[in-house]
Amino acid sequence: MRRTQLLVTLIALAASAPSSYAQTATPQAQTKPPSLRAALDSCVTSPLPIKRVATFVGSMPAHPDAERMRIRFDLERRRPGERWQRIRAPGFGTWERSAANVAGFIFRKRVNGLWVPASYRARVRFAWIARDGSIVRRAHARTPACAQPDLRPNLVPATLTAILDAQPGIAIYTLVVRNTGRSAASAFSVRVGSGSAELGSLDPGESHTVAVLAPACHPGETIVAGVDADRRVEESVEHGNVTRRRCPLAVA
Repeated sequence: MRRTQLLVTLIALAASAPSSYAQTATPQAQTKPPSLRAALDSCVTSPLPIKRVATFVGSMPAHPDAERMRIRFDLERRRPGERWQRIRAPGFGTWERSAANVAGFIFRKRVNGLWVPASYRARVRFAWIARDGSIVRRAHARTPACAQPDLRPNLVPATLTAILDAQPGIAIYTLVVRNTGRSAASAFSVRVGSGSAELGSLDPGESHTVAVLAPACHPGETIVAGVDADRRVEESVEHGNVTRRRCPLAVA
């Protein structure tokens, strides 16, 4: 006899990069079987990869001719300018099986460490299995997408000016640094020529003028200026941190 009061909920945790994978089963009393659905349970964005999380859920009611139910999640990703593609992730792409003779089956999958910018969704497949192992019904659905924008900071060196210092052969360079990203940048270095300085932090959309003492360049020469040379700040764009400019000192 089917136990209409028992619904087994299984929760699976997975990551998009190789990491630990675990699942737990928790019996829950239910008065009504779950509906057949595939849903996005939660979507958490963050500048930090480990905190970018998408949780998908699939649920299915029992079938009168089936003894068990199965659910399978396949993870799909779409990057800007690309089509949806299936990608691998631990815990995805395998069938999860319910206990026998339960009123319904709910299963959750969570993936973190998501690449950005991109959107993620799950294709969820359902199967109802008879006592002899035959499949009495199949179904499938896709969840809504979890959009993951790139929230990391982006440091950009901008205007460079200079004046001669009182010390012979030394110049005071001023470099405007901008954060064109979507989150604050923590402390980073600013370099002009062989000189360097530190900036404590920089909020998104803000700019700051940093003074750097370094040997004076000669008019007509090229001088290198850059930010975050030691890569302490994880940025959305890493290749725009260095610029080469004409020596800003005027001809004497």
